[in-house]
Amino acid sequence: MGLPEQFNEAFRHHAAGRLSAAEALYRAILAADIRHAGALHGLGLMALQTGRPEIAVRLIGEALAVDAGNADHHADYGLALMQAGRTDDAIAAQGRAAGLAPREARHHFNLGRSLQSAARLDEAEACYRKAIALMPDVAAFHGNLGLVLLRRGDLAGAVDELRRGVSLAPDDAMVHASLGAALLEQGDAAAAVARFERAIQLQPDFPEAGGNLIFALNFTTADLAHQQAQRKAWNSRAPAVARLPARTPQARAKIRVGYVSKYFRHQAAAYAFAPVILYHDRKRFEVICYSDTTAEDGVTALLKDAATAWRDTTGMSDAALAGQVRADGIDILVDCVGHMQGNRLGAFAYKPAPIQVTAWGEPTGTGLAAMDYLLADPVLVPKDSRRLFAEKVADLPCFLGYWSPEELPPPGPPPALANGHVTFASFNRATKITPATVRLWAAVLHRLPTSRLLLKFTAYGGAQDRTRLAAAFSAQGIAADRIDFMDGTGRAAHFAAYRRADICLDPTPHGGGMTTLDALWMGVPVVTVMKETPSSRLAGAALSALGLEDWIAADAEDYAAKAGTLAADPQRLAEIRAGLRARMAATPVGDPEAYALAVEKAYEGMFADWLGGK
Repeated sequence: MGLPEQFNEAFRHHAAGRLSAAEALYRAILAADIRHAGALHGLGLMALQTGRPEIAVRLIGEALAVDAGNADHHADYGLALMQAGRTDDAIAAQGRAAGLAPREARHHFNLGRSLQSAARLDEAEACYRKAIALMPDVAAFHGNLGLVLLRRGDLAGAVDELRRGVSLAPDDAMVHASLGAALLEQGDAAAAVARFERAIQLQPDFPEAGGNLIFALNFTTADLAHQQAQRKAWNSRAPAVARLPARTPQARAKIRVGYVSKYFRHQAAAYAFAPVILYHDRKRFEVICYSDTTAEDGVTALLKDAATAWRDTTGMSDAALAGQVRADGIDILVDCVGHMQGNRLGAFAYKPAPIQVTAWGEPTGTGLAAMDYLLADPVLVPKDSRRLFAEKVADLPCFLGYWSPEELPPPGPPPALANGHVTFASFNRATKITPATVRLWAAVLHRLPTSRLLLKFTAYGGAQDRTRLAAAFSAQGIAADRIDFMDGTGRAAHFAAYRRADICLDPTPHGGGMTTLDALWMGVPVVTVMKETPSSRLAGAALSALGLEDWIAADAEDYAAKAGTLAADPQRLAEIRAGLRARMAATPVGDPEAYALAVEKAYEGMFADWLGGK
């Protein structure tokens, strides 16, 4: 058999998944011709398929040295570089593939994927649109374009593209899950839940879809029992892993705490957990951060400087991350993400630390059998509901504390004094503006016919999303000219925008967490209504910790009444605005050092229980 025949035979074995037979033939070819580009490329692909990207980079690179004009080789070289973490080199390789074969849609698609991973979203969008123009009926092309539009805040465009993807591939679980994510951001939580459920039906071993379903239920009317049942179901579907051997309890001079997150940067979640890193007691604790953060910034630098040690875990498998945690001798491992995107609950399943805690990322718990504690407070998770949780609840003075990486501007006077009318506002994400929220806020606006509503979020830069939301209020009898929209801005402009707000309205059933604390710090009162689930009690928990229970409504009618009472007295609004920041700063809610101390007290109790065998 000549080399061409041998190569064709090797290719057939490779395509059929008979890797051992293919490898033997590829190596036989190279024994006869060490520069055979096809065999080098084939072995490189096999290395890529079996999780050895660095070897793939070397072998496919050798193939390109022989045959530099082969677009497919450049494309696969780019895939290997991406898996090896060399994003810029991957983009260059995929660009060469697309340049050599500009009529091949898959090369534009692969270039788009590389650009998307580097957050170069405009360029990624252009590549996906080129791929679609060449091959309009490929579901993955529309799916990835939809995800780029979602990240850019074009919710309507994202939903359109992802619906097209579902129509082209109705049995593709990933496309259903992606559409669910876009629908959730658009505020249609019920439709999002249906998509996630369909994705799980199509692919039961799809933990991300299960996590997305759990997260989406926070925005629906699902009761706490159903939410926790879904967490239990997710835990039962999760791939079984062998827990690491239990550590023998042993006292030590300093408790070693590990924090796991992909959000060690400017992001709302980081503002919540940053105090426990920045202000940890160095005499009693060591802090190690396990970071999947790719877009590092000034906040990252602050946290790195405060931590005892820093581990870059991007690209690390869950098993490898668990092994690193065990090697570091972590006593208390803290999940800062929950079921949000980018979580590492798979690593927690190995039980690498004797004490495992979930906090800040999501207030409703994980359902993970290996998770020991949930940080909360008595208002967020009342005593009589704790039996439903997989985790034991450890109470803080308030679930959330407030920290800002920079000094924020003074609140200024309430705008009603100059405007002659009250401006209600919400700076919460569009996901939370559910039909129930629209009805709730419409009742407030009807009660005060001269009042206005200011909505600020990234999605409101898109005309379609503004039109959709204005139409929802119009259906409740609220004219579109009473609603003002603001797009996403930088932090300075964001906090300056609070000077346009007299009273913030908390959404339902998922209230505002850090958004509520932002408003309070800027002197703006927040009206909320609490229900059964923790996600509906975030604002209520913060207000209770500050002694501001008067702003917590019992029901929708009481909500409108409380908003009306606040709006009726602009002078009282001015007094509130002048004193609210100092009120917060005098409590652990607004004092980062006091908040960190409260968390560390909880850690010490957990550690003592472990030492005592509890």
